[in-house]
Amino acid sequence: MIHTALIIDDDREYAAMVAGCMRNEGFTLVDAPEDADAVDLVHRNGVHICIIGKRAMGRDGYDVVRELRQRSAAGIIMLSDSAEEIDTVLALEMGADDYLVKPVRPRELGARIRTVLRRTVVTPPDEDGARPVPEGFLRQVDDLEICGVLRLVSIGGRDIKLTPSEFDVLIVLSANTNAVLSRDRIISLVKGDGHAINGRAVDGIISRLRRKLFEEHDAPRRIRTIHGRGYMLVEGG
Repeated sequence: MIHTALIIDDDREYAAMVAGCMRNEGFTLVDAPEDADAVDLVHRNGVHICIIGKRAMGRDGYDVVRELRQRSAAGIIMLSDSAEEIDTVLALEMGADDYLVKPVRPRELGARIRTVLRRTVVTPPDEDGARPVPEGFLRQVDDLEICGVLRLVSIGGRDIKLTPSEFDVLIVLSANTNAVLSRDRIISLVKGDGHAINGRAVDGIISRLRRKLFEEHDAPRRIRTIHGRGYMLVEGG
């Protein structure tokens, strides 16, 4: 079977290198015009695997990953220049099947792609053309559940409605539980286009998360303020 691949990475030089590797592996590549819609390209061309850069079609790559995972059955590998564990965790939470740090060795890339394809091509899409979301996409922190793909949050079985910025701060905290994150660190890790938050905005978001998620007496314990350092989402405490 000949597989079809889509590469979306604003680093054109690196995308061309990856394309050459994939052609050598026998893949058929789909052209990706800058103004194209990634999901539409996947559906129209029967794409089996998507390689997504940190910036893709002028957008945040994490947003593109989540959109593809929500609306298509294609396998997804994210490429980034960040080797930090939390970036890997966030990419997987947003729906990537794998995460690779640049520079990628061609043989390793080929092996990772084949591994993803073995998992994804045998999974039939649902009625919307996407892969069903497994329970593994629900990050659980005690009684708090978070789905990065569908952007759903519940606590004790009760659904919670969050704004995009509230959700993004929460998933950053949940990807690094029991660790203190400074305001600057939270700002740098929040993924998604259109976010322009500062330190004071982070404080406001934390305040709203406490109010929406937890009982008043419990909120300061669940999301702790570490004076002079930042905030911490507590797990098992």
